[in-house]
Amino acid sequence: MNRAIGQRGFNAENPESALELIEKPIPSAAPGYVVVHIKLRPINPTDLVTIRTGRIARYVEGTPTPGSEGYGIVHAVGEGVTKVNLGQRVVPFMWEGLRVGEGSWQEYVSVREDMLTAVPNSIPDEVAAQFVINPWTAYGMLIELGIPKGEYLLQTAAGSVIGRQIIQLAKHWGIRTINVIRRAEQTEELKELGADEVICSQTEDVISRVKAITSGRLAHGALDCVGGELTKSVTGSVRRGGLVLIYGVLSGPDAKVRINDLFRQVHVKGWILSTSWEDKEKRKLYIEETWKLLEAKVIQPFSGENFDLADFKHAIEKSEEIGRGGKVFLSSAFA
Repeated sequence: MNRAIGQRGFNAENPESALELIEKPIPSAAPGYVVVHIKLRPINPTDLVTIRTGRIARYVEGTPTPGSEGYGIVHAVGEGVTKVNLGQRVVPFMWEGLRVGEGSWQEYVSVREDMLTAVPNSIPDEVAAQFVINPWTAYGMLIELGIPKGEYLLQTAAGSVIGRQIIQLAKHWGIRTINVIRRAEQTEELKELGADEVICSQTEDVISRVKAITSGRLAHGALDCVGGELTKSVTGSVRRGGLVLIYGVLSGPDAKVRINDLFRQVHVKGWILSTSWEDKEKRKLYIEETWKLLEAKVIQPFSGENFDLADFKHAIEKSEEIGRGGKVFLSSAFA
C-alpha cells in the first residue's frame, strides 16, 4: 500500500488536527506517466500555509495529501516513457498533483514524464529533495531584482534555509547583501557563509543601519519573507524606484508600507514560484541552472533531522522550532 498523510476536512480552529496517516492504493503507470516512490520530502513553510489555510482541503473532495516537493526512485513507467528507467533517482514536480490533493507527503506519486527531472550522480539525496522550492525561488527572485554587481541586496529572515541560499547565490554573482535577522547569535554564522552585513531587528534600527552601511544610498532592492511591521523598514531601506519582492508571510497575512515610500516610487510586489513554473521556457532554465549551481556547490541546502512519515506531528513541530538547524524531512523506508 501507499502510506500518505491526508487532511480530512478543514478545521479552521486547528487545521493540523485534521491530518492523519492513511493508506491509498499505489497508482498505476498510465501511458506517458511515471510512478515515483518518494524517499524524502522537506517540510516547507508553503506546506504549512497550505494546510492551515485549507488551500486544498476546502476545495478537494476526499482526503487530500499536501506536500510541495520531494525526491524518490522510479517505481514504474507507463507506455511511451523513454527518458527515465526503473530504479533511477528523480525529482517529481508536484504542482499539478498538489492541486487535486496528490502532494508529495505520500510514498508513491504518479506524474507525467515531462514533470520530473533526473538527479545527477553527484547530488546527495537530501539535496535532491530540496531541489525545487528554495533554490528556484532564490534564483528566480534574484534574476527579477536584477541587482548590479557590487550593489546591495537587503533581505529579511536571512537565517532561514532560503535566506542562506540567497546569500550564497548573491555572493557568487558579486551582489553584496544586508541580512536582517531576529537572533543576534546567527551573525557570525551568516558572515562565514558570505553575508556582507547583518542587522538584528530586535536590537537595531534597520533603516538607520542600512543608511550607514550604504553611505545614504540605500539598498538597490529587497526580498521580504516576513511581512507585517518589518515591511515598513524594508521599503524605507530601498532607494527611490527600487523593487521589494514579498515572498513569505512569517508574521501573518498583512504587510505594512509607509505612504512616503510609495511616493518615492518604491515598488512592492508579491513573488510566488508557481507563476514562474507555468512558463515552460522559464521552468527549463530553472532546472538547468539550479542543477549547475548545486553540483558546483554554489548553493548548499541546509539539511536537518529526518522523521518517518508516520511521525509527521513531531516533524511539523520540529520544523517550526527556533534555531532548529536545517530543513526537516519526512522520510519513507523502501520496501
